[in-house]
Amino acid sequence: MDMNHNQTDLLPIVIEGHTFKPNAEGLWSLNEIHQTLSLDPTKEPSEWRNEIQTELSNSGNLRSKAGRYGGTLATESGAIAYAMWVSTGFYLMVVDAFVAMRNSALSELRHKDALLDANMPKASTLDMKARGAGLTWTEACRVAGIQQPRLALDALVSVGVFVYPVDNFGTREGSPRPPKSGFEAGAFVKVSSDFGNREGWRVKPGGLDWLRSKTEKINLKVAEEKARKDKAQRDAKARLKENLKASSPDF
Repeated sequence: MDMNHNQTDLLPIVIEGHTFKPNAEGLWSLNEIHQTLSLDPTKEPSEWRNEIQTELSNSGNLRSKAGRYGGTLATESGAIAYAMWVSTGFYLMVVDAFVAMRNSALSELRHKDALLDANMPKASTLDMKARGAGLTWTEACRVAGIQQPRLALDALVSVGVFVYPVDNFGTREGSPRPPKSGFEAGAFVKVSSDFGNREGWRVKPGGLDWLRSKTEKINLKVAEEKARKDKAQRDAKARLKENLKASSPDF
């Protein structure tokens, strides 16, 4: 019996800047985690043998799958127990990843509820504005439930969905914008940046519908990028600390 079936089963976790996603049954691949994070070779999932592993297998929280894409699959309980077997440090990292996943889900839910309450009286006004002159990027993100508009814009650029305009010499200029096809389809419209619209374009109803359909993926991409940058900063600080330690004379 799966002891961890709930509405957060299909949400991913992020460990050391790497994103791991469960399968359709809400199970994580312990082999994928072991290989991606280059864990101790003696701690492969197939080597895990103790009373807890046996109990988790009997309860359905650990499952073995044969074949090319097989290996050891685990529920949240199984993944956390495996991490504890690997090392105390890794156990704490995995627990933090699951806590962060839940906190993010709750925060997003509360944020959307708050936005709904705050914007309910303005909904018709925003719809009229979208059909008319169009919404600014920040307004469109607020309606769609995207929490960090500027970072979301950078995320769309990073995956090649939005682009930077370039001058005749191929030099990047201005702010990111949707591709040419987005304007041709009428999902976005170009406007003058002289009237409080720094992007130089606005979002029309078609663009807003597209943005709403991508909200979860965009918020996830933003979270992944923040985790990657945070890890890079931690690594840089650690290297600096080691360099300072190495260069300091012994007293």
